Amino acid sequence: MKKLFYLALSLSLFVIINCKNGTKTSEGLTEESSDEAKFAVCIWDRAALKETPEEKGKWLESLSLGEKCEYLDDTKEDNSGSKPMKYYKVRLQGGKEGWVQATLISLDSKPAALSQNAELYSRPDLLTKNNKIFNKMDIVAVKATQGDFIEITGKRKEGKWIESGWIKAANVTYSDVDIAVAKFGGKAMDIADTVKRRAAIKEIIDNGDFSNSQFINDLNVLIDTTSFENTVTEKIEPGEIESDEEDAGE
Repeated sequence: MKKLFYLALSLSLFVIINCKNGTKTSEGLTEESSDEAKFAVCIWDRAALKETPEEKGKWLESLSLGEKCEYLDDTKEDNSGSKPMKYYKVRLQGGKEGWVQATLISLDSKPAALSQNAELYSRPDLLTKNNKIFNKMDIVAVKATQGDFIEITGKRKEGKWIESGWIKAANVTYSDVDIAVAKFGGKAMDIADTVKRRAAIKEIIDNGDFSNSQFINDLNVLIDTTSFENTVTEKIEPGEIESDEEDAGE
């Protein structure tokens, strides 16, 4: 009887330990227990981190598009503005904590950059192509995997707001350096002035921290194209390629 008792006790402990460690979903994602870190991705550049979860909350700093943070399992709704607004409490990688507008954060996701143009599908099925395309170097959050499809959310270069759907998994890169070059390269290419645009792209190419990115060759092609009529040797001031827009969610 004692042997049976100890065997049952051991099996019970085994089940409890495995439940705490998390289980795999059908999509291959891990369901983490409440005492484990839950990660999220910022899907809007310059999203505001606030001291309190309200429209007039004190601004602490900005999150970068594609930046990873930790979701602290705390959600609040602010009804002080013209419409209800949900906020997530997060911790940045440097340790600072605050609140971010929920629509600008994708929970249980990982950041990626488009390595080539990709058709968007409503579901993980080739029959559901919806005539929208995510462009090379767009930054997205990957939420789930099913077969050779991945579920993503983010803003398309040609889009006006955040969109979600499915694309083929082979169309993205998860490399941190690729994501960084995609962000800064995208900003540089949006500069209207030809001289400043070329200088901004050259600054990225000359940055040794970015040399291993697969996108450097694309930027080299851009800088050599005939659209850049003048050769520029001057260095732009740090931060010139940053957006002039106000922080999102501020």
